[in-house]
Amino acid sequence: MRVSRYLERLAPLDEALRRLMSAARRVEGVEELPTLEAVGRVAAEDVVASHDFPPRPRAAYDGYAVRSEDTPGKLRLVGEATIGRVDVGVKVDPGTAVYVSTGAYLPEGADAVVPEEAVRVEGDYIVVETRFERWKNVDPPGSYVRRGQKLLEQGTVVTMLDAVGLMDVAVTSLRVYEPVSVAILITGSELFEPGNPRADEERILRGEVAETTGKLIEWCINRYTPWARVTARLILPDDVDTIAWYVERQLYANHLIVMTGGTGPSSVDTFYQLASKLRGEVLFRGIRVRGGRPTSAMKLEDGPLLVAVSGHPISALHGFLRLLYPLLRYMGNVRRAHERPAALAARLATGYRAARPEPLKVRLVEREDGVVLAEPLPRQRQLSSVIVSNVEADGIALVDAREYSEGDVVRVMAYREPRPAS
Repeated sequence: MRVSRYLERLAPLDEALRRLMSAARRVEGVEELPTLEAVGRVAAEDVVASHDFPPRPRAAYDGYAVRSEDTPGKLRLVGEATIGRVDVGVKVDPGTAVYVSTGAYLPEGADAVVPEEAVRVEGDYIVVETRFERWKNVDPPGSYVRRGQKLLEQGTVVTMLDAVGLMDVAVTSLRVYEPVSVAILITGSELFEPGNPRADEERILRGEVAETTGKLIEWCINRYTPWARVTARLILPDDVDTIAWYVERQLYANHLIVMTGGTGPSSVDTFYQLASKLRGEVLFRGIRVRGGRPTSAMKLEDGPLLVAVSGHPISALHGFLRLLYPLLRYMGNVRRAHERPAALAARLATGYRAARPEPLKVRLVEREDGVVLAEPLPRQRQLSSVIVSNVEADGIALVDAREYSEGDVVRVMAYREPRPAS
């Protein structure tokens, strides 16, 4: 197969994404996990309650379990019932009361709870001065959930708050999809793995490049797509035979390979050679964006997708935000995720014109009324080669090919909280 070394036709973003989706394979494997271990995974079926809950009346306040017909009145304390104990070994007889904590099951005989602040304590007695009706301040059986009630929809990413809520009503295990396996293949003979600060400084100053792009992509996957698992992260030289060997022998079993660098075109670019050597079906060779233009993709024969993003960190991040994130959602069967990578809606502090979709480095300022303003860095600080300007910014805005006016809303991947307006 001949694959062009040059970017002869740039695919629009929506077309590139459509081609990726059409070639992608959704994960099908399902496993059952303890609920707390399922956080970050995707529910493979609707989660329904197995029981009415609570199974017995439960105290909704800290206070005293009583018989409603004994109120108002003076009642003798005969014990306490605390959360976590089903059989408290004490009952409420006429003229008595039992101290209960929030969430505790009511002892036998009680049908109401009088809050602590509504009683006067006199030694071993409490004085209740008002009438409390039956089931007042009590959660009756089945008031939280009913057996068979849908609690979480299939395709939802399980959050820690979901797990906490499900465990409280005795949903102790979940069926979830297998993770999307992702290998990160980093190409570049100039790259080295940093590890010794003093030696790293010397190597950078003499022209070598610390590998950070693959680490950035791995961080994005871990944070924003926890239903995916990075199985390998390899740094390889710009040698197509070496790269092909590792792909075929070590990475082929993955669902997705993300390659950084080698996207073209230059004398060391490998994508077009790799596609020929591995008999890959090229889905697109370059996309119509500013920042990540050479991003390319292929479907390997009887194997995974391979998406090649730029070796420049922000350009690679642009590829993640625009293509890899929606692709991983699709492959993972995600209908509702837990956190969008570009979740902040901010208003541009100035007008801006973008000829193509691009990542825009912005400073974030929060006004007193809570509105967040995005102030673009100067044009020369937006260049993908000026990586240090990431430190000057607070987030990456995703802008489309259009003319923006001051005050227009943009989506921002914020990596620092906004600074207060001066």
